[in-house]
Amino acid sequence: MTTIEHQDPGASAERPTQPLPAPGRALNPATTQVPGCIVGGRYRLLVCHGTSGVLEFWQAVDLAAGRAVAVTLVDPRSNLPIEWVNEILSLTVRLRGVDAPGIATILDVLHTGQCGVVVADWVAGGSLREVADTDPAPEAAAAALESLAMAAEASHRAGMHLSIDDPARVRISSDARAVLAFPATLPDGAPHTDLRGIGGCLYALLAKCWPEDVSEPAQLAELRPGTPYLVSATASGLVRPEPGITSAATVLTMLRQAARDGRDDGADIRVLPPLDPPPPGAYAAFRNFGPDEQAQEARKSVLRATIGAAAAVVTAGVVMLGSSVNEVLQAPDETPAMDAGQLGLQDGPTSVAPKVPEETVKAAAADAPVKPVRAEVFSTDGRPDNPGEAGRVIDGDPATAWSTDRYYDADPFPEFKEGLGLMLELPAPTTLGSVEVDLGSTGTVVQVRSAPGQSPAALGDTTEISAPTPMQPGRNTIAVRSREPVKHVLVWVSTLGSTDGRNQAAVSEITLHPPAPPA
Repeated sequence: MTTIEHQDPGASAERPTQPLPAPGRALNPATTQVPGCIVGGRYRLLVCHGTSGVLEFWQAVDLAAGRAVAVTLVDPRSNLPIEWVNEILSLTVRLRGVDAPGIATILDVLHTGQCGVVVADWVAGGSLREVADTDPAPEAAAAALESLAMAAEASHRAGMHLSIDDPARVRISSDARAVLAFPATLPDGAPHTDLRGIGGCLYALLAKCWPEDVSEPAQLAELRPGTPYLVSATASGLVRPEPGITSAATVLTMLRQAARDGRDDGADIRVLPPLDPPPPGAYAAFRNFGPDEQAQEARKSVLRATIGAAAAVVTAGVVMLGSSVNEVLQAPDETPAMDAGQLGLQDGPTSVAPKVPEETVKAAAADAPVKPVRAEVFSTDGRPDNPGEAGRVIDGDPATAWSTDRYYDADPFPEFKEGLGLMLELPAPTTLGSVEVDLGSTGTVVQVRSAPGQSPAALGDTTEISAPTPMQPGRNTIAVRSREPVKHVLVWVSTLGSTDGRNQAAVSEITLHPPAPPA
């Protein structure tokens, strides 16, 4: 890949790129409009910021409102059928429902009879080229693109896309946010087009070039030495064809991690206020700590240690006494204090029914787990991981398992999402004594909760019935402290853990046990 400055002819043949357009200059100078003309009866065009296919991007002024706006002209040469132009406008109108800071607010969508027009709020700040000329830090570039990744993730979740296919579409706002400044959704776009566009923005900001479709794009670390590995890997993973990064949520996580690593490395330097001055005489008292004061302090230390030891002995005695009294008070009611036969109060011998051995009762309870009728993946953000595999945790086959997605953040819960869980539906309300979880990950923390239904709106609608319990590879038993019957049981993963070095958890079986009968 080559950059737009000091180009290497040999590298250019292997890894072509598009140079970034200068601000205010169209990629194709043959624009259909000239500065000063009015479209839609109220929008005066001022400066063209580029063209892309059938689109032209203009800075304009709204004569009715007296404010700056961004105007995207759709097919101003009237080369497309009217149905295609209307489809572009229809898809663009849907973006009004995406509430994200990475999309400029769409003010108006219309057809003038000659071309389509999309009007949005003007994003004050700079183009990618203008910001790239300031040589921003890689961590700052990653932080700026978080807003664009959030917008892409929100639109993809709603079944839409943004068509981030050209550097002229994106501007960096005055508060350092990357924004889709000229929205217009093309029918031939797709979510992977947006992901590649976000990667192209990284290249534009840090290498001053827009990558083209090649199998192995140059790493940003090669084009700009000193670029952190995570930033370079994210950019190349986005612009590389399959298999690359395929989820906007993954992009957002990686950008956040890259920006956070930069802050941890001191890229974000803050000046702390000075400490309060010490009280008068404190320094002198410290300097005059002589033998007499040392002896007095030693006596105080011995006295404190003696009092602490005495308190510990008294506490231990009280605990032992309480345990003894508790054992006496909890003696089984079936055991009489005196035997009536021994006192001579019975006329003749009576038959006594044989008592069922305690081991038999416990074994019978252990052999009768509660069998759920359904299992579903529960995620508060509406994006469950591998929902089609949920039934594997109750199929009785340890060889099958439900697994989470692989996360690139070592600790994605609750920063990336609140957590993840498996919702089990029981055939009838049942009292539980314990829940057994068989998994293969380490560092995973699981909590058992009850739910009023199979699909609660939020985690706050569920109730804790166990403490958060750290898991180990293999079978883990979680004690249920509630004796209220439940019909919907949520096995909630609050800490993901890892499996074979991957930030991922896999659960093979979940078994629900009723409480053990009283001894």
